[in-house]
Amino acid sequence: MHARQHSAADPDVTGVVLAGGRSSRFGDADANKAVASFGGRTLLGRVVDALADATDRSPVVAVRTAAQRETCAAALSDRCVAFARDDAGFDGPLAGVFGAADAVDAPWLFCCGCDMPLLSPAVVRWLVDTLRDRGDASDAPPAALAVRHPDGTPEPLHALYRTSAVERVRNRLPSSAGPRALLGSLEPVVTVPVDAAPAGLPVEESTTNVNTRAELAAASPPPATR
Repeated sequence: MHARQHSAADPDVTGVVLAGGRSSRFGDADANKAVASFGGRTLLGRVVDALADATDRSPVVAVRTAAQRETCAAALSDRCVAFARDDAGFDGPLAGVFGAADAVDAPWLFCCGCDMPLLSPAVVRWLVDTLRDRGDASDAPPAALAVRHPDGTPEPLHALYRTSAVERVRNRLPSSAGPRALLGSLEPVVTVPVDAAPAGLPVEESTTNVNTRAELAAASPPPATR
């Protein structure tokens, strides 16, 4: 893992890993996708390592149940992480986003799923740097910053959120709202096209999530960098 060159001007970001899903498409009823193995590490371990590398802060893992926390804690026993409990007022990923917002003191959250095996610290750092540069050029920081795919859609679960902005819209969203509804409720949102990334950054790979064992098997672990 490469040490990051930290600047006092960098936004203060905590990485949030959403691990409260039911893994319903991944296997039998007892399967927990977060701890599936990929390239010698668990999916959760890979994501936690990437966020710790990119942000210089201990990541927060958001879980729905005590059993999930126990399973995740065992898988991360050699890593420094904190846990947050999903907000019971919401279903799906937003429960983890709002639960994490309650648990952290950082002004920015980078939210992603536990099922993103190719999450790249370099891509996360690029987004943080883009946020910093945006702040340098404007008096008003955005409420969120997200990657924009070639088809024009933003990626809400590989994105930076201003914690205070997330808190302000909590009561405006229905319990069934998804991540795109959260992103759509914030203003202003900056979206960065994939092709704006420096050459060689694996942005599309970094934003890829896996829902089934077949998708996990089809993914290729990146070369070791340690």
